[in-house]
Amino acid sequence: MKNMTKALGLATAVAFAAGAAMAQDAPDWLGGELKKPLSETRIGITVLYPGSNAYQAKYAETAEAYTKELGIQATVMDPQGDPAVQFDQIQDMASQNMDALVVWPTSQNALIPAIRSASRSGIPVITSNSPIGEAGRRYIVGHTGPDDCAQAEQSAEMLADSLGGEGDIVVVEGTPGYSVSILRKNCFLDKMADDYPNINILASQTAEWNREKAQTVMETFLTQYGDQIDGVYAFDDGMGLGVISALQGAGKAPGDVKVVTCNQFGEGWDAMKSGWHSGSNKQSPVDDAILAIQTAIKVANGIDVPILQGIETPKVLPENVDEFERPSW
Repeated sequence: MKNMTKALGLATAVAFAAGAAMAQDAPDWLGGELKKPLSETRIGITVLYPGSNAYQAKYAETAEAYTKELGIQATVMDPQGDPAVQFDQIQDMASQNMDALVVWPTSQNALIPAIRSASRSGIPVITSNSPIGEAGRRYIVGHTGPDDCAQAEQSAEMLADSLGGEGDIVVVEGTPGYSVSILRKNCFLDKMADDYPNINILASQTAEWNREKAQTVMETFLTQYGDQIDGVYAFDDGMGLGVISALQGAGKAPGDVKVVTCNQFGEGWDAMKSGWHSGSNKQSPVDDAILAIQTAIKVANGIDVPILQGIETPKVLPENVDEFERPSW
């Protein structure tokens, strides 16, 4: 196999005797009959970059554990955020005639030819978490994951509310060109422009979904703008934690600068409890991975699925944080 990085794991093909017997029965969520036993079902899964943050790592871990629990044959691949590597992974898994593929895309458009080839070969493809570019959507049978535009709008609301509708903010972005980054940027900017004209964006810079890079970006913002910064929007909680580290290093007190993110992590939950974090939303990588795998099993058995299936992402704020269990990622 060309350019294939290490597999995160190969779930066992045959479960223990009792588990195997159970695997032959259609699970309640399937909504139809099995064409063949789950133990003979083969699914390929390629996940953006599990080594980059806790959310993706938990997603990959869940994918391994859940496919093993079901007794299906599943290979979970790590392209390390490289579209060229993921392109080859999709082609390699398609050449093995998998029953279905789950792809968390590294790129909006670079993967479309590989996904098209798999689809044209009769292998159903599910995209997960991050949408593929519009030109490629005819080649997938469904997409699962959060509504990133809705999350970005929630973040705009939470940051604006924490600032009383006015102030100067900075933005810490994800990787440019990646569909989640595009949605979490444009929908945030639109919401701010439409509903909160008294909030001014001083600067916006990528930290590529990396906590350490986000700390460096925020340190630069503090050097440039100092006490002028009233708030920060980071595209995910991992980068938000890097922002908080920079604020702590600069001698800021909790709440001096309002920090709002998307998809809260465990440490972000802690930071909210201690006053450093002003808003996020719940987004479970466990729910994310399980929904994608269940959808792939459905289409592998010829069962129709909605073209778009979402997971819930309610707001998490200091006043309601205790209503949410601390994330384990």
